[in-house]
Amino acid sequence: MMENYFRAKNIMDDAVKVNTASMFFTDIMLLWWRGRTTDKRQGEIRTWQEFQCELKGQFYLDLR
Repeated sequence: MMENYFRAKNIMDDAVKVNTASMFFTDIMLLWWRGRTTDKRQGEIRTWQEFQCELKGQFYLDLR
Protein backbone atom coordinates (compact mmCIF):
# COMPACT_ATOMS: atom_id res chain seq x y z
CA MET A 1 0.00 0.00 0.00
CA MET A 2 0.92 3.64 -0.05
CA GLU A 3 2.18 3.56 3.54
CA ASN A 4 4.91 1.12 2.49
CA TYR A 5 5.91 3.42 -0.36
CA PHE A 6 6.03 6.41 2.00
CA ARG A 7 8.26 4.53 4.43
CA ALA A 8 10.59 3.38 1.65
CA LYS A 9 10.89 6.93 0.32
CA ASN A 10 10.99 8.47 3.82
CA ILE A 11 7.93 10.63 3.09
CA MET A 12 6.50 11.99 6.33
CA ASP A 13 4.74 15.23 5.37
CA ASP A 14 0.96 14.88 4.92
CA ALA A 15 0.77 17.27 1.96
CA VAL A 16 3.47 15.30 0.14
CA LYS A 17 1.64 12.05 0.90
CA VAL A 18 -1.63 13.40 -0.54
CA ASN A 19 0.07 14.78 -3.65
CA THR A 20 2.06 11.58 -4.18
CA ALA A 21 -0.93 9.27 -3.80
CA SER A 22 -3.08 11.36 -6.13
CA MET A 23 -0.45 11.05 -8.88
CA PHE A 24 -1.44 7.39 -9.20
CA PHE A 25 -5.14 8.09 -9.82
CA THR A 26 -6.70 7.10 -13.13
CA ASP A 27 -10.15 7.17 -14.68
CA ILE A 28 -13.02 7.85 -12.26
CA MET A 29 -10.73 8.49 -9.30
CA LEU A 30 -8.84 11.12 -11.27
CA LEU A 31 -12.09 12.80 -12.30
CA TRP A 32 -13.29 12.79 -8.70
CA TRP A 33 -9.96 14.21 -7.47
CA ARG A 34 -9.93 17.01 -10.03
CA GLY A 35 -13.45 17.99 -9.04
CA ARG A 36 -12.67 17.68 -5.34
CA THR A 37 -9.59 19.88 -5.50
CA THR A 38 -11.29 22.60 -7.55
CA ASP A 39 -14.51 22.79 -5.51
CA LYS A 40 -13.85 25.71 -3.15
CA ARG A 41 -16.97 24.91 -1.08
CA GLN A 42 -15.45 21.67 0.23
CA GLY A 43 -12.21 23.11 1.54
CA GLU A 44 -8.70 21.82 1.20
CA ILE A 45 -7.68 18.36 2.35
CA ARG A 46 -4.86 19.00 4.82
CA THR A 47 -3.95 15.62 6.30
CA TRP A 48 -3.26 12.10 5.09
CA GLN A 49 -6.00 10.86 7.44
CA GLU A 50 -8.55 13.26 5.97
CA PHE A 51 -7.53 12.22 2.45
CA GLN A 52 -8.02 8.54 3.27
CA CYS A 53 -11.42 9.17 4.86
CA GLU A 54 -12.69 11.14 1.87
CA LEU A 55 -11.38 8.55 -0.57
CA LYS A 56 -12.99 5.67 1.33
CA GLY A 57 -16.23 7.61 1.67
CA GLN A 58 -16.35 8.18 -2.07
CA PHE A 59 -15.28 4.78 -3.38
CA TYR A 60 -15.86 2.08 -0.77
CA LEU A 61 -19.23 0.59 0.08
CA ASP A 62 -20.25 0.27 3.70
CA LEU A 63 -21.62 -3.27 3.86
CA ARG A 64 -22.70 -3.17 7.49
